[in-house]
Amino acid sequence: MDTKTKNKTLKTFYFIYGLCGLSFITIDPLIPVIAENIGVGFDKIGIALLIGSIFTLISMFLTGRLSDRMDIKKIQIFGLVLLFLGFTLFGFYLKYALFIIVLILIRIGFGTLDVALHSFSAKFFTKDVSRIFLNIDIGWFLGAALGPLLVSLFLFYGIFPRYLFFIFAFIYLLSVFIVFRICPNQKQLKKNLSEIGEDFRSKKPSLSSLKDPVVIVSGLLLFFKIGAIMGFSTWLTTYFLDLGIKVVFGSAILSAFWLFSVIGMVIAIRIVPRFSEVSILFYGNLLGTIFFSLFTFIPNIYIKIALLPFIAISFSGVFPLTTVIAAQRDQKSSGTILGFIMALTFASSMVYHPILGYVTEYLGKNKIVFIILIGMLIGLAFTFVLFKLMRWKRIRKSVRD
Repeated sequence: MDTKTKNKTLKTFYFIYGLCGLSFITIDPLIPVIAENIGVGFDKIGIALLIGSIFTLISMFLTGRLSDRMDIKKIQIFGLVLLFLGFTLFGFYLKYALFIIVLILIRIGFGTLDVALHSFSAKFFTKDVSRIFLNIDIGWFLGAALGPLLVSLFLFYGIFPRYLFFIFAFIYLLSVFIVFRICPNQKQLKKNLSEIGEDFRSKKPSLSSLKDPVVIVSGLLLFFKIGAIMGFSTWLTTYFLDLGIKVVFGSAILSAFWLFSVIGMVIAIRIVPRFSEVSILFYGNLLGTIFFSLFTFIPNIYIKIALLPFIAISFSGVFPLTTVIAAQRDQKSSGTILGFIMALTFASSMVYHPILGYVTEYLGKNKIVFIILIGMLIGLAFTFVLFKLMRWKRIRKSVRD
């Protein structure tokens, strides 16, 4: 495959994943506004997010399996079409039932696209996968930083951001044609892999790769850690609302949080040639958990805000580095592996969102961070297990050699 095609494909992935981050995170700071507009409590919002997460889980696992067997380009287009439909409906006046339907469409679309993009990248860009995953996720973080900022501007001028959703829908529709025209199809991908001595499909049952302890621990790590981080992002404006910070300003703070995550990703890209992925993952996780513990127990609002950049930078590499570590265990079955661990990642929302919604509604918004901290501590424990496991496997391999 020529370099020009690869570069165009990679740029397309950056654009689409950036759009996913932009549109997906835009919903988070609007939780208090949406709850008020449709006239339901935070517990009902938590249930709606739970339903959406169930469909994300299913779509991610199925996409992982399918991406090892059929044309990934068609799977990408399917995900984009669902996101187009979801955000189109989101632009209209919402009732609670319609809000659930919108979340289902968006979550299935995002889950499908997320796994398809990463699986395609693992198969198409067979060298330097760590850098590719980090760069793709930078696109997501940049979009995630811009989304809350746009919400903040819309709310500042008294405009409900429904018009943003129509814009997102149009761009997703446009992306369908971009992917159709630029991204390689199954035949081209198969040819690219045959040139480097790989097969498009795994010759052994794909599910056997899920028995690998590294894959299992990676999935559990992401379940607790990313679930906690995304729960923190979703409910951050609600938490700040209890501290006297309006949604318009809380949304701007959330935007800054994701922007500092981009800085963390850039740092990770610079140091990944010098250190192993699992080392960067472990020490970043350790620092991030320490900073979040301080955020939880220090009452001063200004210190809390000052800690957010350090939390964002420390945790920024968790998702891409963990997925790279898992996917490299069996590159031929990378789609199945990524589908499994990404499904586990978003399955965490089935636990976090209902709990956080219940805690917010009945125990108080200020109690949210304690639930999130518990998840982060469990995630840190699995990071330590993965660190030791990878080290043991390297020692074992060197002894065999």
